Amino acid sequence: METGYSLVHIITSGEYKAPLLATQVFERAQMEATIQGSGKPDSVQVWIILPMREAYFDKNSKIIIDKLRSRCPDVQIKLVGGIGRINNWPRKALLKKFRNSIKGRVVYHCRGESSLYETILLRKLFPQDRFILDIRGYWPMEKFVDEDIYFIKDMTADQKERYGHYKNRLQSAMALADRVCTVSRPLRNYLIRHDNASESTVVIPCCVKETIPGANRDKIRKELNLENKIALLYLGGTQKYQNLEEMVIPFFKSAIAQSDRAVGVFITQNKGKMEAMLQAGNIDMDKVRLLSVSQDLVGDYLSAMDMGILFRVPSDLKDFYQPVKFGEYLSAGLPVILEEGTGEIGDYLDKYKIGFVVKLAGKATRKEMDTEVAETLRWYADNEKTVGARARQFVDTFYTWKANIETERNMYLDALKDPAKN
Repeated sequence: METGYSLVHIITSGEYKAPLLATQVFERAQMEATIQGSGKPDSVQVWIILPMREAYFDKNSKIIIDKLRSRCPDVQIKLVGGIGRINNWPRKALLKKFRNSIKGRVVYHCRGESSLYETILLRKLFPQDRFILDIRGYWPMEKFVDEDIYFIKDMTADQKERYGHYKNRLQSAMALADRVCTVSRPLRNYLIRHDNASESTVVIPCCVKETIPGANRDKIRKELNLENKIALLYLGGTQKYQNLEEMVIPFFKSAIAQSDRAVGVFITQNKGKMEAMLQAGNIDMDKVRLLSVSQDLVGDYLSAMDMGILFRVPSDLKDFYQPVKFGEYLSAGLPVILEEGTGEIGDYLDKYKIGFVVKLAGKATRKEMDTEVAETLRWYADNEKTVGARARQFVDTFYTWKANIETERNMYLDALKDPAKN
């Protein structure tokens, strides 16, 4: 059977606006379109399923999409707009039109269940095509974090009913897909044991385009007055699951108190709320650098730091986490400071000596927190001169799209060899 194909990534709603999608979908697609070798697709596209008003009338959306097109010149980006109040017309017609413009077979790489459900109608018209379901996290449980629910056992009857609905939707999506991929081995194993996922489920982590050499490190450190300092970095938003109040801010506060060299750097798109949270935590703002930077400069700023902070509270989800910033930190030469029990990535830190695991959850006193922070600072002092090279080597070997391209392409080719599903 002929296995030549075109690749189409599918994303829904406003996902394209999130900075992490630039690396996790668009840069990924650019690499797929340009890396030579066996199994290379004939063409690569990204279809964005979104409201009609965003597709054609929203100026900010147009700016974002134009930047993505410039960033990924070898990828065709197409907008599949629809009007909600009239059954998302003309979305179905656009899907058919875009599919008809592609010669040969197509593999649809669907980011999440919603993307799969939006495009599966094409299977009846083009039974030779194949659908990949990319599960980025365990959504049936993640939907409850904002409700302060971290364990299934703590759910109310209503929450358990909703959880069951989400779980059924996920299982149905996996049954429809020709292949499933996900971001970590623990999540893969859980999906197989508890949600009827196939043993053919593939693991492709949240990768980066490439490592960052740090050519602008000295310049940025001078700009931020970080010379001769230890820059502890938090990169991200102010969402509840980031555990700023419970873990991140107390950790920074302790480090600043224990070391004259320690400085907390917070890079976020929500400076106002972050500043309010820092002040509420009584952190010494003279030892803080709070800034927002454009997505294309984030890598340079990361490479100017010394350690990256990544904390998650205990939960049923903790073993599954594969945060994008894990690879981002390491790609810039930053060792990762990680809360204990955060999936397989904690094992990587120890095995490759590219970070340090702390135990912050449940610390009842300031003294207990100070002990964990002191051990972190000692670890960094012992590894400061060598950890950057190890971190970048780890990413080059395991966490770039290029390093995972063979696994990904084999998944596509295997799906194309399978008989068509009804």
